[in-house]
Amino acid sequence: MIHNYLITALRAFKMQKQHFLLNLFGLSMGLAAAILVALFVKNELSYDSQHPDADRVYRIAQDYSKMGLAVIPIFNYARGLQTLEYNQVEDMFAITMVDQDPNSTVMTDVKLNGQGYKLDGLFGATANIANFISIETLHGNMERALNTPTGLALSYSEAMRIFGKTDVIGQTLEHAKGQFTVYAVFADLPDNTHFAFKSLAYIKQDPNNIHMHNNYVYIKLANNTNITDLAENMTDKFYNGPARGQISIQLHSLLNLHLDAKSPFEMKTGGTQQAVNICIGLSVLLILIAVFNFINMSIAQSTKRAKEVGVRKALGASKPQLVTQFLAESVMVSLFAMLVASFLVELLLPSFNTLVDRALVIDYASIYSAILVSGAVIVGILAGLYPALFISSFSAKRVLSGDLQRGSTAIFVRKSLLTLQASLSVALIIAAVTLQQQLNYLQSLPLGYDKTHRLVISQLPQNIILTKQSSALLDKINTIDGVVQTTVIDTELTSAINASVIPTWPNGESSEGVIPFVGTGFGVVEGLGLELLAGRDFSATFASDWASRKDNTTYVGAIITASVARQAGYTDYEQIIGKTITDKGRGMRMRVVGVVDDVKVGNMKEAYSSIFFLAGMTYAPTANVIVTIDSSNVSYIKEQVLQLLAKEHKIYEPKIALLSDNYQTLLRSDQRITEMVFIFSSLAVILTMLGTFGLASFAALRRQKEVAVRKVLGASRISLVNLLAKEFLILVGVSIAIAYPVTYWVIAEWLANFNDRVEQLWWVYVSAALLVAGITWLTVASLAFKAASARPSLILRYE
Repeated sequence: MIHNYLITALRAFKMQKQHFLLNLFGLSMGLAAAILVALFVKNELSYDSQHPDADRVYRIAQDYSKMGLAVIPIFNYARGLQTLEYNQVEDMFAITMVDQDPNSTVMTDVKLNGQGYKLDGLFGATANIANFISIETLHGNMERALNTPTGLALSYSEAMRIFGKTDVIGQTLEHAKGQFTVYAVFADLPDNTHFAFKSLAYIKQDPNNIHMHNNYVYIKLANNTNITDLAENMTDKFYNGPARGQISIQLHSLLNLHLDAKSPFEMKTGGTQQAVNICIGLSVLLILIAVFNFINMSIAQSTKRAKEVGVRKALGASKPQLVTQFLAESVMVSLFAMLVASFLVELLLPSFNTLVDRALVIDYASIYSAILVSGAVIVGILAGLYPALFISSFSAKRVLSGDLQRGSTAIFVRKSLLTLQASLSVALIIAAVTLQQQLNYLQSLPLGYDKTHRLVISQLPQNIILTKQSSALLDKINTIDGVVQTTVIDTELTSAINASVIPTWPNGESSEGVIPFVGTGFGVVEGLGLELLAGRDFSATFASDWASRKDNTTYVGAIITASVARQAGYTDYEQIIGKTITDKGRGMRMRVVGVVDDVKVGNMKEAYSSIFFLAGMTYAPTANVIVTIDSSNVSYIKEQVLQLLAKEHKIYEPKIALLSDNYQTLLRSDQRITEMVFIFSSLAVILTMLGTFGLASFAALRRQKEVAVRKVLGASRISLVNLLAKEFLILVGVSIAIAYPVTYWVIAEWLANFNDRVEQLWWVYVSAALLVAGITWLTVASLAFKAASARPSLILRYE
């Protein structure tokens, strides 16, 4: 029996090549998209699940949102130890950030046999790392490395990069404060984890220091712990002084960090739940559109199978047998489509990996193959069930007598499917255009600073560059051919600001919240290309500009943005020049020397525009040099800076990048979403054209006698084309009415994530509707013109 079903199906495919190829093409595209998205989603949801007791591990974060700042995942080590006093906390683990603090005994710049290296991804860690992270030790002893002063553990890639081999236990690396001894080499961490260390060192922690916040602190909780109550208890315990009610504790699940954590202090850039949801939604839509096409085109071909059904029923075939036959055909088409889809996935996977910035692979030897086959069978059954029931329900008597009229239910189903397809196409076109407009708007948005022709040398020790007297390093950088100017700031312009003040204005009124500040050197206005609205730039000519401490009070010159001046009550910016703004909590007196236009510092979704620039005032151990350059000499300038830092300060492989490139990195996540929506929108439109083709071919065949009679009575070809296209354009009109409100709401929700956003434009909606309507008309017209060109005598000769 099965053999007969297969033979019949293959014979049907051979007899209806066009129908088979169209269905194969539509399903394979939808299935290929679904496979790619499934790989991506599986990878995104697998992050950190491999670690021990991952479902019970939480990272402590501090919420400063009530103070106008962000939620940061950095916490104090001593406070972390105190969490062990709670019965719900079984264990605590800390990873310590390592920077270029001149007082630190752990340095990232090392030398081996006279060759300098920077230890990439160097962090400190507590010795109980194996209780929290699944890590494979290849050589040595990890616990010894993290318990021994000067101890160091290297990843496989770092050991190979520096030593050229991995069995390096006992080898030493020199640095400015001493040396490291390698006691362990561990396997590289997999991509699907938010941890990003490549080297680990012993760091001595002070259990009594409750002011240093430079640790990622993880706690392992007992089962059934009430996370909300525990976080509130910790907040009450740790912030019961002046910070009470302003700062709170949040506990973030390890399994959710990759998609939910958005702090600029993350070890590496995570994914977004929004991207995952969009990918899932778009792939499901494409599968549905492909299934709708299969149904419509199968029904469109039903008249060609009607006599076959009639004859088989007359010979005794039952309806279940016919249903099984047609389902077998649809499942076979789906299986063939899955093979084609797998080929397309292999072909497209490298490009897709580039798009989503992942290294996805397919293992056909795993259970994955069984899932693919099962998925193909399910899709085949879903796509073929209605056509099978539809075709097998033909009455033998009516079919063999030439009566193929069907009821209104079948017509309603087919038109509903086409309406949904058109709605999805309109919505996706609008979304793709609006997303691109938003990205273009962000790229052209005035930032308040000039991001062109500027190199950023990041995370240099602030004591060698943020100096009141002329910095020897900056002087030498300024002598490099192509360098126009240098200035220093303690903040990454494309990241968050990590210091703030609570100002009291010159009139004695206090600010309602905190305002971030950026520590700078002299010449910051010119160096960053800020627009000076009043006053002057910081200058070495005015000694009082530089921060100085006297009688427990810090005196410092300040340049403020226009929004800060307005908060202080000054619309005439000249009037605030020379006035003093105080921060009583920090004991600071900030004398305003200049007002600049608002500056957007941070990412585009959480940017700060109200900012203090303070000369020589910083709490950060590192700072960044902004180098204004002749862009034609970028490579040469980078090379000269690398040599200078290695020779003069033993700083190797520093991070040097164009400021414009750093800014583009901020938009990369949204660019990926936009590109995916554009690709899926194009596929949706193509599949909708196929669906329209299928239904239009059915309509043209059903109404061929009507067309012939109208042509005999003098109707022109164009009038006949419009007659057939009319019912499809009406369906498009209904689809537009459905798509507009839903699309507007979804896009508005997405745009709400941005501080600066475009408005949804009416012409985008109209253009999308006209495009889909135009494509529909052309698709129908191509078939209708053929029907209208047929000789009426050939159609009516038997009437």
